[in-house]
Amino acid sequence: MWKLVIGGIVIGTVSYGVIKYFAGGVCNCKARLDGLVIIITGANSGIGKALSKELAKRGATLILACRDIQKGIDLKQEIINSGYLNVFQIYVKSLDLNSFDSIYKFSQSINEEFHEIYALVNNAGVFYHPQKLTKDKFDVTYQTNYLGPFILTHYLLKILKRSEHSRIINVTSEAHRNVNVYDLKAVSNCQAEFRSHFTAYGVSKLGVLLFTKELAKKLKCTNIIVNAANPGNVETPIYRNFPPLSNPWLFALQWPIRKIVVKSPIQGAQTILHSLLTSNRSTGQYYSDCKLCLPSPIALDDHLSREYYEFTLELLGNKFLTESEC
Repeated sequence: MWKLVIGGIVIGTVSYGVIKYFAGGVCNCKARLDGLVIIITGANSGIGKALSKELAKRGATLILACRDIQKGIDLKQEIINSGYLNVFQIYVKSLDLNSFDSIYKFSQSINEEFHEIYALVNNAGVFYHPQKLTKDKFDVTYQTNYLGPFILTHYLLKILKRSEHSRIINVTSEAHRNVNVYDLKAVSNCQAEFRSHFTAYGVSKLGVLLFTKELAKKLKCTNIIVNAANPGNVETPIYRNFPPLSNPWLFALQWPIRKIVVKSPIQGAQTILHSLLTSNRSTGQYYSDCKLCLPSPIALDDHLSREYYEFTLELLGNKFLTESEC
């Protein structure tokens, strides 16, 4: 009998340890955000939805930037029904990162309706999306994950500077480690050329890290902190186009394993939440599992981050104008 008891304890302990390991870090910051305005892109599902609820608990005024307005309205009502916020403290606005025109209109409305913004969370993203060009003539994955946030951030710099302290959090991924400089330049220069979905995603997330690093340097003399956050492998609709998970039978077969090794949206939101609440005011950093980490050596390259920033401006041409950051 004692062997069974010991065996049960060992198995239980190991199982608990494995589950805790894959669940990742937990944000223990107690800071309140009462009255502070935070924009969350892709707020209507997955990590964005979970993050919105967590920020509501801390009293933030939320701007839910959604491509699907109805889902944003549903989330607003869900938060109100939870008793966290008054209806006037949640705003639902249309934003489609696949359209530069939509990004411009969204930014204009924010600049006209609000005096200042505390934080911008560039959370929206796609993975394994069928390869096609947006109406702006850029690859969907590249524009959604990188160019869209790049433009949106610049359009909102002026209003972010009005806050005593403000933050820009760019959501990235460990997938940035799976690509190299050749991949970065090949995908960036040839939007319509065939590439693997994994490479396209990795390049877009490496671009986000390079952008974070360079923008942090450009804003060093301002009140704005710019950091990147890796939520980890999270169970969200981002995998809706990924064959092993889009097939309901394969998804069902993997369910027991995924419950252990894949984070829930609320677990995935922890690192982003931490980067918004932490008292650490260092900028240009990479957060993962609620702590500072080192990204790939490529993402740390000062010359490459500066070069890629300038390349992005050239790639966009006259599609948008930037102001002097400092």
